[in-house]
Amino acid sequence: MNPLPKFPWRILLCSLLLWLFAARLGAAERAPQGVQVRIGTILASNESEDFDPKLSRMKNQLEVIKYSSYRLIKEESQRVGWRSNAVFEIPGGRSLVVVPQEYRNQRLALKVRLIEGEKPLLDTTVRLRNRGYFLLGGPAHEGGVLILSISAMTP
Repeated sequence: MNPLPKFPWRILLCSLLLWLFAARLGAAERAPQGVQVRIGTILASNESEDFDPKLSRMKNQLEVIKYSSYRLIKEESQRVGWRSNAVFEIPGGRSLVVVPQEYRNQRLALKVRLIEGEKPLLDTTVRLRNRGYFLLGGPAHEGGVLILSISAMTP
């Protein structure tokens, strides 16, 4: 003898399955595996007409900055967890601290701080597409300026 009719149990089971499916989709949107962050340090100057072929995918964006020479002088990649710090050493005694904040609509939000010694030079949030990049004009360096290419991807 079953005191409850079968119909409400089916509704309850279907509701539970829908809730689990929605929770799984929400977890996928947060991308819990972490983020692969890559920082490229580019020296832009007017000392020559050289263009580093490693920078070919961003040539159009770099040329807007109006220098005649672009050379990749350093590139570093780190896997970092959500809301954890990744520290990248930038030429000239500077550090770039990147903290992945969120992942929504195929876009990553990264907290970015450029620090020289104890002095913060920049503190902002950058939003970019998953597997995309952002160019950040930086400080003067060796007769030119540093440009930081910030890219990030989550699996």
